Amino acid sequence: MGLLLAAGPVCGQNYEQMAKQIVNTSAGVKAGDAVIITGGKHTLPLMEAVAVEVARTGGQPTMMMTTDKVERTINMEMPEAAIMPEKSNNWMLQADVLISLPQNEDSRAVMDGMSPARNAKFAQVNAESGFTQKLDASKLRGVFVSYPSKSFAANQQLDFAGYEQMVWAGIGTDYAAVAAQAQQLKQVLSAGKKMRVTSPSGTDLTLQLGARPVFADDGVVSATDQQEKLVYNRTARLPGGLIYGSVDETSATGTLAAATGTLTGKPLKGFKADLQGGKLTNVRADAGAETFQQWMGAYDAAAMQISTFSIGLNPVMKPQEDKGYNPSTAAGMVYLGIGDNELQGGQNKSAGGYSFAIANATVEIDGKAIVRNGQLVSSSMASATPMRKKARK
Repeated sequence: MGLLLAAGPVCGQNYEQMAKQIVNTSAGVKAGDAVIITGGKHTLPLMEAVAVEVARTGGQPTMMMTTDKVERTINMEMPEAAIMPEKSNNWMLQADVLISLPQNEDSRAVMDGMSPARNAKFAQVNAESGFTQKLDASKLRGVFVSYPSKSFAANQQLDFAGYEQMVWAGIGTDYAAVAAQAQQLKQVLSAGKKMRVTSPSGTDLTLQLGARPVFADDGVVSATDQQEKLVYNRTARLPGGLIYGSVDETSATGTLAAATGTLTGKPLKGFKADLQGGKLTNVRADAGAETFQQWMGAYDAAAMQISTFSIGLNPVMKPQEDKGYNPSTAAGMVYLGIGDNELQGGQNKSAGGYSFAIANATVEIDGKAIVRNGQLVSSSMASATPMRKKARK
């Protein structure tokens, strides 16, 4: 990789270099590939640079852009009878590559005032369309690219300059080191049977892994990855660095205590729940418990099952727990998810879901620690820095 260096704010404007990394290294675009590029108006400079690089490579770029105003109008004003599966999904199923940037610049404003029932209807309609099931059978591969938003930084009370530089540097991290760490953990998790997650804030739960697929995202969809049957093996994030999968949906027992997060732009603080037979019970929080119950109550009971896990591997990404900023790819960051896990090889087909960050977690697989107090146990990631030479896994 090595096209993006932590060399200062100027790297945040070098869209041509970023586009080369996204198109050539992460997505592996080839001559003749049909490439759909999606994003919001605020991401247009990078979208355009990606489309130009696709064309230079010999691919066929199609840009699909939206705006916060359009998305809010769909959320709030589209007639309920007109809520139906997006026909553009069919275009994606025919494409070779999807390069996706964030659609919304200010997600809080876009979602503000939307009712839980209306949100659930959008999700349910998409779930019933069968689009998810068609992804594995398609040839589509995808790269999902973060894009620093001033609105997001303001909502999270983050220093924008530092946050922006971290995201760009995180995109350019040493993916050879990330890949090596990912493969080590994938072997442990694939062979493991029981996962235990604990944290200083009170999480103490056990999960059965159930011989499910384990996915390793190291920021690159390699030529080998492109031949994989499961779409998540043909998918990468930027910043990349994540190991993730599903768990036995009825196995979770114990207590979950989540780091501060947000739900529909509102804070979810001090969240705790008990787990029995895989389901969250006795939900409580210092702030946001009622909102959580209302939103999750709009779905079926399966939406409250613990169903997925992820562990971050990117050494450049850093959480700010006091501000509720917990990037999933940050090295040692642990997430536990509820609800739909079908694409991860699970059996939960609920239209709803939510992911909880577990701060400073310790994760043990059959008694062996792979994360301790929010730090990856292996020392191989400690020295990972932005690369200066291209690397493919």
